[in-house]
Amino acid sequence: MKIKNYIWDFDGTLFDTYPVMIDALQKTIVKHVIQYDGDLAYFIKKYSIRKFTLDYATPEFSDDYHDLETKLQTDVKFYPEIPAILADIVNKGGQNFVVSHRDDKTYEYLGDLAALFTEVITSDNHLARKPNPEALNYLIEKYKLDRSQTAMVGDRPLDILAGQNAGVKTILFDEAGIFFDNELKADVLIQTWENFKNED
Repeated sequence: MKIKNYIWDFDGTLFDTYPVMIDALQKTIVKHVIQYDGDLAYFIKKYSIRKFTLDYATPEFSDDYHDLETKLQTDVKFYPEIPAILADIVNKGGQNFVVSHRDDKTYEYLGDLAALFTEVITSDNHLARKPNPEALNYLIEKYKLDRSQTAMVGDRPLDILAGQNAGVKTILFDEAGIFFDNELKADVLIQTWENFKNED
């Protein structure tokens, strides 16, 4: 599969932010006295924190969670292989993009890596959230990307569905092996970035 352009999810794909997200979610659940006995990590991977709020909590819960998560997320780390992967894509004439549900604080988290992205889309762009393909289509049309040479890269079903809805290739990063059966039918399924290959 020859891919030239990559549209990346942020959380759990480029950056290992889930441990702090889970911690903040658990603390907010305790604060709001919510009963939930399921696997939080599995729930937010398969669905989203927004869905958890809609199913089990209130809008105030969401505000408290996001405030706490921002305070706790003080040492945001990218996966070690990511800088080299991004640079290799650019060096081979490709482009990197980000489509994140986070706000513009995403730029702060990216730091020097931001130079390796052509454009970063956040919630402050006010485009429809994944799996709606609006943000992907915006990038594809703006930069005249060939859909057959473009891939959506993410760690959750909504990322893969967004890519499929936009008519691009899909790469599912499944570090925890949650989607090992690949029922989402992603074009590529990988569990570690050490196995990522950007073919010429």
